[in-house]
Amino acid sequence: FDFTRETFGPLLPLPLEHVPRDTVSLSVVRGGEKLAVLFQPWDTLKVEIWVTSKIEPDAVTWESKVFLEVSLRQVIHPQFQFIARGGSFFIDEEKKVAIVIDKEFDRNIQPTRNQAYIIGVDGSLKRVDLGESAHKLNVPLACSYLPSLIQPN
Repeated sequence: FDFTRETFGPLLPLPLEHVPRDTVSLSVVRGGEKLAVLFQPWDTLKVEIWVTSKIEPDAVTWESKVFLEVSLRQVIHPQFQFIARGGSFFIDEEKKVAIVIDKEFDRNIQPTRNQAYIIGVDGSLKRVDLGESAHKLNVPLACSYLPSLIQPN
């Protein structure tokens, strides 16, 4: 969305190729000046997060180096996949971590609990239990937007 013209612009390219079964999620980076995209191919189970270097109304440039790239096959289990239908995440560029909000599933593939996964660029992973899911079918969402304490004139 181009706020200067209050219109939608052209679709801008992602730094990756994907198919419908892959997990792809978009997030705003702190400060609101950058975007990040999480990508997890369904067949490799690696996670990549890319960050923009420049955003303009009709163009976007992505950093040449991926912010985070880690395989979850060894860290969690061989079949692990984040929810492909719209989970949320955010990154902390200074601490070099990503936090992914997701669901945990039981053996019958029924959603049970909300989880946060803190993934370091070094491949470290910490799972934080956010509690039982009140609405089993809804994807847990988190917002990385922090409003400014300075009031506009």
